Amino acid sequence: MHEYFNNRGYRAILNASLLSGIGDSLYNIVFIIYAATMPFKSLAVTLAAMATTLPTMLSLVTGSLADRTQAKTSHMVATRIGQTLLFLGLAGMILLPASLPLFLLLLGINILSDTLGQYGNGLVLPLLHRLIPAKELNTAISFQSATGTTVQMVFQAVGASLIVLLNHNYALFGGLNAVTFLLAAWVITREKSRLKQAEPPIVTHAHQPILKDIGKVLKFLATNRFLLAVIVFAMFVNTLGSSVDGLMSVSLVQQPGMWLRDFGTTVALLNIVFSVGLILGALFAQDGQQRLSTFKLLSLLTAAMIGLSFSFFLFRSLAAVMGFSFVTSYLMGKINPRVSTVMMRLVPEQQMGTTAGVVNLVALLGMPVGQVVFFTLANVVSAAASWMLMAALSAVLLLVLLLVGTRIADPVFTDSEGQSEKA
Repeated sequence: MHEYFNNRGYRAILNASLLSGIGDSLYNIVFIIYAATMPFKSLAVTLAAMATTLPTMLSLVTGSLADRTQAKTSHMVATRIGQTLLFLGLAGMILLPASLPLFLLLLGINILSDTLGQYGNGLVLPLLHRLIPAKELNTAISFQSATGTTVQMVFQAVGASLIVLLNHNYALFGGLNAVTFLLAAWVITREKSRLKQAEPPIVTHAHQPILKDIGKVLKFLATNRFLLAVIVFAMFVNTLGSSVDGLMSVSLVQQPGMWLRDFGTTVALLNIVFSVGLILGALFAQDGQQRLSTFKLLSLLTAAMIGLSFSFFLFRSLAAVMGFSFVTSYLMGKINPRVSTVMMRLVPEQQMGTTAGVVNLVALLGMPVGQVVFFTLANVVSAAASWMLMAALSAVLLLVLLLVGTRIADPVFTDSEGQSEKA
């Protein structure tokens, strides 16, 4: 928070990110509601839900493009203006009679806007690296993560409520999105000269093909044992964790005795607990756990997932589920900024966007496998059987993490004053 009030460049980037996040959060939930009004609502809702992951899958390409972009600040402004124009077009087209071609066109606009957002995120990374003192980097990124999660949680709820109050005026929401992106462009423009000073030096040599850039990043990761191990374990943790939310819902459907008043209230309460845990974990960056190694934090996270599994098939207690959900999300709120900070300090700034894309893509690789396995088992056998399998696999992962943690230490950095510090 100190950097937010005292560092105008960082404050501009964060404010622009929050404004864009408000628009995204409002419209992502509203677009799902819009999809449910289509004559082909099952197909529409499925496509709308799947489309949110496509820009992340493309982050490897957008990150590489961001790395080779020279005038990063100008392109950050252009990206927000592009998103503004896209949603102005969407606001006009959404008034047309519903049809499958129109829905696919609107879906394409949404995907294109999110992809531009991913590209913009890649542009920001080298600037943050240069704007924020090294010793404040983890705290600043944690604060950015906490505020972003808060905005997402609050404005998803606002969007779902406001669309009803406004009598499902989807065109107005498209216009609201356009306004938030335009404001984000204005915020960046106000500090454009300051942000330009933080841009990396201009490189005049010809760029190599994107595949060669990706190959360079992969070679770099292969030589860095710490980053490589963290990325691989992130994939395994994500393989297990990506199914947790859905398994919770299936379990609650099968166990009405765990409900608090009704199913909807219980699911909403668990989502709130999880979001609050993420926010507090990122916000309280100096709670003592910053002294733990990354692998110890990952081990604690995996242990919490085992406890969450036990809560469903052994304890059958909503209180236990809420407790372990909070601990799991609290630790996630710490690990994500930690990994981002280490990456920003280890990775050459001209490869930051591409590396972030590789990390995002690898983390997603296990999601489909995990969801197919756990959801199939939950529907064919029972949700309890899925939780038992998750507990067993988490226990194996925990043992491996404890072993690797004794062999691979966190990198130690030297700050500008010559003092050593852990990541």
